[in-house]
Amino acid sequence: MTAPRPCPACDGREALPQFVRNGFDLVRCRRCGCVYVAQDPAEIDFQALYGPGYYTGGHDAVFGDYVGQQAARRAQARRRLWWHRHLPPRWPRSGRLLDVGCAAGFFLAEARAHYEVQGVELSDWSAAHARDALGLPVFTGTLQQAALPAAHFDVVTLWDVIEHVPDPVPLLAEAARVLAPGGRLVLTTGDFDSAYARSKGADWHLAAPPWHLTLFGRSTMALAAERAGLKLLHCASEGVAGDGPFWRHRVGLLLGRVLDRGDIMRITFTR
Repeated sequence: MTAPRPCPACDGREALPQFVRNGFDLVRCRRCGCVYVAQDPAEIDFQALYGPGYYTGGHDAVFGDYVGQQAARRAQARRRLWWHRHLPPRWPRSGRLLDVGCAAGFFLAEARAHYEVQGVELSDWSAAHARDALGLPVFTGTLQQAALPAAHFDVVTLWDVIEHVPDPVPLLAEAARVLAPGGRLVLTTGDFDSAYARSKGADWHLAAPPWHLTLFGRSTMALAAERAGLKLLHCASEGVAGDGPFWRHRVGLLLGRVLDRGDIMRITFTR
């Protein structure tokens, strides 16, 4: 294995090998414990990685058919909006909302019933779909390239995005810059420190390079956000807590949330 790149969470320069997945070396930072892909992400062609096949079932490791699941994903977006607009730590009930990594725009399409919305999406294909099929204002590129106004958005969302990003701290810092004081930034990502993820190790379903470059735990996610100037407000779990049909059933998924044992974390920050 070649010398790993610096840790994306703390910038530590020493890491220990953990496992190999899809031909990529994953290492654990000796300073903070973050697990990440050792290879330089500059070698990855991200436009090819997130082309039409990623969203329409072209690869077994990712979406079965993201676009074909529009109705279900928009229903999930409505549930998320209700949850965050009504339960602590509550979002502002109106204002401006930015969805970073908005994909085909399904969450934004539901959010515009309550907010003035803006999307940012790296993939040429999915950004064009959001604009052309749903009439959404979506910038193609990175958040930094979008150069949005400072302190402009009351809500910033990053749904299952941060694990895909080569340099998460600069992205979070830019998200903090465009977030209004007292606003809400919420993200979801896998929790590699959850008991279920630890038990699966290299076989965990979210250990999926080159799409997922960083496998955060709660402490490393909080550390990266703190370095970006964000303050932690709330953390909860989603996802699955075990193998077998029970944990995939609605009751099992709810129990995993109640017990705080799910393998996905949902974290709310402010600035």
